[in-house]
Amino acid sequence: MAELYKTFANDWQDCLDFSDEMLVELYNYESYGGSRCHPKNGFAHGKKWLNLSVSMWKEDIEAGNLFKYELYEDVRFPHWWLDGVLVGMASGSAMRL
Repeated sequence: MAELYKTFANDWQDCLDFSDEMLVELYNYESYGGSRCHPKNGFAHGKKWLNLSVSMWKEDIEAGNLFKYELYEDVRFPHWWLDGVLVGMASGSAMRL
């Protein structure tokens, strides 16, 4: 998942920290709770943008504004991951009136 987090935070890679220390910090925060992640933690930012993007995709697919195949054509997103996040979604071809 770390590589996916990097993908979603790629636009801010020059001002965020993607060091192993930041990866461990996010892991500890997610696993054990406690203090928040450092504001420059690139993995935490990537996770936030990943979650936001998936939510928007689901809304857009449901509304017929996005097709699942469009996401599968994007080489940045592994198919095994898309299969998991888009499970149970229609293809996006039916628009609601």
